[in-house]
Amino acid sequence: MLVRFLILPMLAILSFSTSMHAAEKPDDRVALAGLKTVKVIFDVRVADLDKLVFNLALFGETLEGIVAQGVKPEMIVAFRGPGVKLLSSATLDEEAINLLRALKERGVRFEACAVAMRIFKADPAGLIPEVILVANVFNSFIGYQNKGYAMIAIN
Repeated sequence: MLVRFLILPMLAILSFSTSMHAAEKPDDRVALAGLKTVKVIFDVRVADLDKLVFNLALFGETLEGIVAQGVKPEMIVAFRGPGVKLLSSATLDEEAINLLRALKERGVRFEACAVAMRIFKADPAGLIPEVILVANVFNSFIGYQNKGYAMIAIN
């Protein structure tokens, strides 16, 4: 009898503890509620290959998360600054190239700034085919933001 009085309250306490309940899988439904499409342009200024690979994988995860919640993403990745020197097959590793290709196949547009290519002495002829050379990425930011794209800086 005494055991019942001790066990029942203990079970009640445990049933309300977070360890007894499976944690809900996080999602972005509040932010994406009511949206059919989202538009984003990433302003990429990383000059380190490891950081580039990390961010390309993160763009893929972001794309997957948006799609998983029934929203169609329109994504642009615009490269400027010294990182444009990374965008050749001579400098990119296999992992980076595979990530770029996979994202391109999913509809992501990649742009490289011709101004940055000139300033940082990168040869535009060496750009990998997944990346489109544009005259000035600032014009891309201006145009796409005026078309409703959110801009996210990646440093």
